[in-house]
Amino acid sequence: MTLDDDRMLGSYWEQEFVKMAIQAGKMVTSLQLNHTKSIIAFKNIRTLTLPDIVLWTFPGEYHEVKHKSPTRYGSFGLEKYRFDALLDFANETRQKVMYTIHDHSLSGGRESKDNLISHWFTANVMDLNNKWVRLSYGSSWVAGVKKDGIPICYWKKELWRPFVF
Repeated sequence: MTLDDDRMLGSYWEQEFVKMAIQAGKMVTSLQLNHTKSIIAFKNIRTLTLPDIVLWTFPGEYHEVKHKSPTRYGSFGLEKYRFDALLDFANETRQKVMYTIHDHSLSGGRESKDNLISHWFTANVMDLNNKWVRLSYGSSWVAGVKKDGIPICYWKKELWRPFVF
């Protein structure tokens, strides 16, 4: 898949999450949707990539939204640099930052558009910290370029709970 293909697929599922939030009566902003570069926050000389979506309705929370299925080891992964940015953002703001997954193994596969709330799972990044079961190196898009050797953290899927609004 190309970067554009991955971005289109990711955008679709961010939009689906936003639609569900609106239907649930939530005030919501999609921070990353329709941007070619990540939206970032600045802290001194550091930059932090912001999560994809903000639910403003009290108590409020941020969501990093992914469309994936568990690995053959029964785990979900995320690039370490992305996880570290989410964790730093959560520590800085002291607000809830969630890693939220649409599990496409429950919806007919990666290309399926089937979307039910029962396909969504979430975990607080603070609860995931230092709990990965495996750190491996793989390829990923970094600043729009496919790179190899990127550290990826994996956590057991049991750390996620069904998502509800």
